[in-house]
Amino acid sequence: MTNDLDTRQHSDGDRARTRAYLREFVPAMVGYVVVLIAVGTFGDLDGDSPWRFLWALLPVLPVLAVVRAVARALRRSDEYAQLLQLRALAVGFAVAMTACVVLGLLESAGLVVPVAPWLAFGAGMLSWAVAAGVAHR
Repeated sequence: MTNDLDTRQHSDGDRARTRAYLREFVPAMVGYVVVLIAVGTFGDLDGDSPWRFLWALLPVLPVLAVVRAVARALRRSDEYAQLLQLRALAVGFAVAMTACVVLGLLESAGLVVPVAPWLAFGAGMLSWAVAAGVAHR
């Protein structure tokens, strides 16, 4: 700490921004889980119905709500927090793109990885979370 006024405690504004984020993010994630359960239960994704494609895309709706919550939280953040989050997003993006290239090259050599898109997604999200955690400590 460089000043007696510096503190590690969160301000009232920080707590209000966190509550606002959680009010948007948590219902969106709960909706995502509910929709995934509904798709798994009623979607008949392995069947022949053309409706299976609509069922498969249904989880995109709550994902869009999650994206909206994250974007709004970034807009409410101060410039320094936005910079840290941008750096973490850049790390996540770079890892996800690298995973896509690696998995694509392996597939072109004949290796079948049925969950390749989910591996790239997971690598990007995990690296974003780790980078954000490191940046904010």
